[in-house]
Amino acid sequence: MKKQGNQDEKLVYIISDGIGQSAMNVLKASMIQFDLPSSALRVFSKMGNPEKIKNILMEAKEKGAFVAFTIAKKETRKLVHEICLDEGLRHVDILGPPIEELSTYLGIEPKEDANLLRRVDSKYFKRIDAIEFSMKYDDGQNVNKVFEADIIILGLSRTSKTPTSYFLAQQGYKVVNIPLMPEVPIPKEVYQVNQNRVVCLVMDSEVLQKIRNARVKHYKTQSNYTDLRRIFDEMEMVHDLTKKNRKWRIVDTTNKSVEETAREIISMVFGQVQGY
Repeated sequence: MKKQGNQDEKLVYIISDGIGQSAMNVLKASMIQFDLPSSALRVFSKMGNPEKIKNILMEAKEKGAFVAFTIAKKETRKLVHEICLDEGLRHVDILGPPIEELSTYLGIEPKEDANLLRRVDSKYFKRIDAIEFSMKYDDGQNVNKVFEADIIILGLSRTSKTPTSYFLAQQGYKVVNIPLMPEVPIPKEVYQVNQNRVVCLVMDSEVLQKIRNARVKHYKTQSNYTDLRRIFDEMEMVHDLTKKNRKWRIVDTTNKSVEETAREIISMVFGQVQGY
């Protein structure tokens, strides 16, 4: 593919009366098609003042930047569009056309409330925080973080602890998952948190054996990791734990998708499936 011009000099200005995350998502997805780095982005958030917007657009003209904007108020969108046309700035209105088309289709006027965009952006950042948290404290790393977690998952090896944790994180929940092994005591911190947030994953023993066999078939090992008697003992250990800790939830992951398991956990812990 032939590159046009010196891309190192290209800039993209994003103007938003929210945080600007929606525009960033669209622009990054577009820029990657041209190998244009994210560093080319300049984001101007919470822009509602016409004078400030004019100054930003004049700077964009001086630097030869491309302008993209997500603005809730129609009059402000119109202002940006007119200045861009007058000054010969290449630009795209990301939010305006779908709002106007929806308004025509629905037969009602839009709210034009920038705070609604900020709520969407805040949910996005909450999910990002949860994903980073859950990845960082996967598989029992730094058990002190259970005090910051929304959900604590305990489970035997290969019962889908990690994929379930990551899926929950994508919904905005901070998750710590801790492996259960007969030889290793459960960290005392687990008993110090809200016990209604603790979930134990279990699975049919024979299904679990098949999953473990598939896991280790390429490894030469003398471990009893896949031994059915060992798995029965592990499962009995989990059931003993849940009998002693009555507030802990039990979720059977046998033949369930990660999505199904996650929905069940959210319902058990929070009383309903919450959306983000």
